[in-house]
Amino acid sequence: MTHTIMRYPEYEKDLALCKNIQKKYGKSFYAGTIFLSKEQRDATFILYAFFRLPDEYVDTFFADQKESALTKLTEWNNAWHICFNGGRFEIAETETMVLRATEYIFHLYAIPFEYSQAFLQAMIQDTHKNRYATYTELEAYMYGSASVVGLMMTYILCSTDKRFSTDSTYRSDLLQKAQALGEAFQMTNFLRDIGEDYQERRRIYMPQEDMVKYGVTEEDIQNKRITSQFINLMKFEFERTKALYVVADEGIRLLPTRASRGIRVARVLYSRILDKIEEAKYNSLTKRASLSTFKKIVLSLVTLIKSFFI
Repeated sequence: MTHTIMRYPEYEKDLALCKNIQKKYGKSFYAGTIFLSKEQRDATFILYAFFRLPDEYVDTFFADQKESALTKLTEWNNAWHICFNGGRFEIAETETMVLRATEYIFHLYAIPFEYSQAFLQAMIQDTHKNRYATYTELEAYMYGSASVVGLMMTYILCSTDKRFSTDSTYRSDLLQKAQALGEAFQMTNFLRDIGEDYQERRRIYMPQEDMVKYGVTEEDIQNKRITSQFINLMKFEFERTKALYVVADEGIRLLPTRASRGIRVARVLYSRILDKIEEAKYNSLTKRASLSTFKKIVLSLVTLIKSFFI
């Protein structure tokens, strides 16, 4: 049982840092966490910080220095291995605080260690791979970069659900649908950030086979050309992503009631980004779709109210 693991002395300080990291970078997801129980919310803050720092190494701190990014990720991974197994490690203070809190959460909720390794391998892959030939290849990357996030969160959200620990069929079904939600979130990010990913990082996450099928070239993306071919490609990827949300919705309905409300809010806010892209006539090459704070509040409240009648 999770209550048998004692908090360590620096926990509250470490938690405050993690909360600030999520509030700064994960605004849409942060809106969903406020509807979770305090324990689940705190665990989510910590996991988000664990995901965010390696992502920052790759995307921001060392965008033009791949070897430096790889060194930083390796240092982080080594420290995480030692930390998880209760050893002493040396790393910068912020990283120490996040790893310390994450180790506590992993053991508290019995989250499989291999999920963290899949995530870190995806971050390492980002330092040297920037094209994906097929959707199957992209799916393999998204498993580590996003799907494991949904899997980890499921262990937290279902910590008080006896079915999750005793019914293997229920657990497997729920984890499969959580994986779909993580993939849907990631595809939404990719569709929103096509221009930014290329201009800032020279990455194209759209599968090359799909670009060929619809007649979209790398030069189109480089030159920010919103052609009819590009719009058709976007519509195809939109349908694929919306199908993932449909699968994920089945899993949200299986979650414990309170947990499902918070995840449903995050799902609504994220999927609404697709609507914003459509409103911009699929222009994600020169515009980055986003929701205003007011819109997020309204959507969150409406979703929460509706959840009481589901």
